[in-house]
Amino acid sequence: MIQKLLSTSIVANPTKLALVVRGDLKMSKGKTAAQCAHAAVLCYQNASHGSETQNALLQRWCRMGQPKIVLRADSYEQLNGLQLRAQEAHVVAALVRDAGRTQLEPGTATVLGLGPAVAADVDKLVSHLKLL
Repeated sequence: MIQKLLSTSIVANPTKLALVVRGDLKMSKGKTAAQCAHAAVLCYQNASHGSETQNALLQRWCRMGQPKIVLRADSYEQLNGLQLRAQEAHVVAALVRDAGRTQLEPGTATVLGLGPAVAADVDKLVSHLKLL
């Protein structure tokens, strides 16, 4: 019975992680992939050390196969605005800042990870963005 309820909850309330990449930086494909990986790991860490609700969403997300979506933001200002909105909505948000060893200046914000969270909550934040 508990397993059935858990399965129903997963289907009724799917979760996902959004990775929002700054399109104005013109990073190489490899750099973009590395920055997205950093964001995913940071989101995982933040959720695992976050509230009980965030940890439960993390576990559900893992059981679902860790669904992700990669989107494009036009600027740092847009990324920053998304981060603030996510924090207000109690959605895990992790901003990656580059170390500056290769293509970018140290401290450049590159990718914002959002979630894992209920897919509908993530969609409210990012539905206006285009796929990368």
